[in-house]
Amino acid sequence: MRALMPVDRNVDEVPAEDWRWRGQEPGVDFLSLLSPSNRRRILEGSARTVYPAGTIAVRPDGPRSVFVIERGLARLFWSVPDGRQATIAFLHPKELVCEPTVVHDSSCTYVQAITETTVTLLDPDVVRDLAATELEVASAVAAHLSMRVRAAHRLVAVRSLGSIRERVAYDLLDRASQSQLVVGRLEVRATQADIADSIGSAREVISRALTSLRAKGIVETAPGVVRILAPMFLASIVSSFVI
Repeated sequence: MRALMPVDRNVDEVPAEDWRWRGQEPGVDFLSLLSPSNRRRILEGSARTVYPAGTIAVRPDGPRSVFVIERGLARLFWSVPDGRQATIAFLHPKELVCEPTVVHDSSCTYVQAITETTVTLLDPDVVRDLAATELEVASAVAAHLSMRVRAAHRLVAVRSLGSIRERVAYDLLDRASQSQLVVGRLEVRATQADIADSIGSAREVISRALTSLRAKGIVETAPGVVRILAPMFLASIVSSFVI
């Protein structure tokens, strides 16, 4: 059973294989849940598009949008008028995005492409009609909604219950994603003490964690700056936290 208290151990003590994608909780491959006939119907009128890194792909006041990620990494987040943001989930390939538009017309979330992201745009009306008339499609949408709830719960829990590497990975990716929208780069402008305060640890522990991440080519550092070189790797560390 997983300990309820976070463990502030040296990241270098973690075996290298624990940093790989195999530790990530598998997502839901939406299209694979459909029969060939329903897959053809759901893809009717679809189109492929590419969102450059740093692009806001979906806005609350924008057109309805439903798509499946083919490649890349995206972020689902809320924002309030004063500019503060709250990350809801990091979105991976094969996931369905913007399920709320399938069940009602309004959405209050944004979707940001963290890396260059290729998606298959679906016709919202086609998806909605099939979800209303085909049990298989409704079940596939429900499976994704369930996964999205688990992902949101994970991001809440990882901040207090995650290991040092998980908490650092989330903090860096969350900060860098917000910075990308302002300066166009995945970088964190914060000191080691700032990051330590944010995750409830000590500066020395953060220093060891960043040293390990830098040695693995995931980040590069300069005084007061951490640049993210492998955001998908950080996302996989966050996703490896199991609740």
